[in-house]
Amino acid sequence: MPKTPSVILREELAKKGYELLDIYHGREKDTIRIKNLLNGRVYLIESNKHVRDLIGREDVIKFINELLSRIEER
Repeated sequence: MPKTPSVILREELAKKGYELLDIYHGREKDTIRIKNLLNGRVYLIESNKHVRDLIGREDVIKFINELLSRIEER
């Protein structure tokens, strides 16, 4: 059975030390809540696109890198 983009997102975030808590779907973009497993901080990040529109593991990895770069800028 093929995996959905949100399942792939959860798996790839876990590899980087983060836990996917929630995905809030908006009209034009999603709001994603993730938790850093090392320090316990929770981040609320607005994405530029919907998670459901991601195709394949490569797109999800690029998406994660964009999200994590926003966290590091804070």
